[in-house]
Amino acid sequence: MTHYRLELDQAACSISSKVTKELEGDFLKGVPFAYLLEKAEFYENVFYVNSRVLIPRPETEELVDILVREKKTYSNVLDVGTGSGVILLSLLLKNVAATGMGVDLSPDALKVAQTNARRLRLLDRCEFLKSDRLKEVHDFFELIVSNPPYIKAKSHRNLVHQQVDQHEPHMALYLDDQDYHSWFASFFTQVRDHLIPGGVFMMEGHELELEAQAKILKELGFQEVIVLKDLGGSNRFLRGKKA
Repeated sequence: MTHYRLELDQAACSISSKVTKELEGDFLKGVPFAYLLEKAEFYENVFYVNSRVLIPRPETEELVDILVREKKTYSNVLDVGTGSGVILLSLLLKNVAATGMGVDLSPDALKVAQTNARRLRLLDRCEFLKSDRLKEVHDFFELIVSNPPYIKAKSHRNLVHQQVDQHEPHMALYLDDQDYHSWFASFFTQVRDHLIPGGVFMMEGHELELEAQAKILKELGFQEVIVLKDLGGSNRFLRGKKA
């Protein structure tokens, strides 16, 4: 029995050493620590993440916090480009909305979001749907939120940290420069068409583009359109209300 236990201990040490060396190798290659640990902290909770989703940022926590501090409750919320689900699930946990839906074009991202919903015991309050923006959505919402891809693939690329560009999913980061304006104009039109009258839209965006995007919202008939700054003083969020 002692010999058998010794063999087990040696095997465990060998496996542990191999895993440690693999992690060290990935770390030296610049793989973000959150991907190595497969977890990230966001708004008082720990979420599962992998390389199929963006690592949640402090700026995105600010978006959630703005809505939480308003102390308003919505019957439902739609999170467009939900990724790991951190925005949607945090809003549900804080009872900003009673129920919610998360949509994403990536099936792999939706699996991550579903895993987080299950771990946080929120599966009975939300659902997930594969969709390019709101094309497959048929319901109407009081609140729509989004952290969409908002970096221009060429003209903004030099502003992106090399580690982010190398390791995080480009689908969630970049849009082609020539399609940028039309992509958001179409997105905002879909948002308007899926908000109830008086419904609220809030989005995280690029500091160099939000003023122009605010004009698009106004042209589409949104009211109370405003660009909000993040804690660093940069334009970061766009907000509007359907008439």
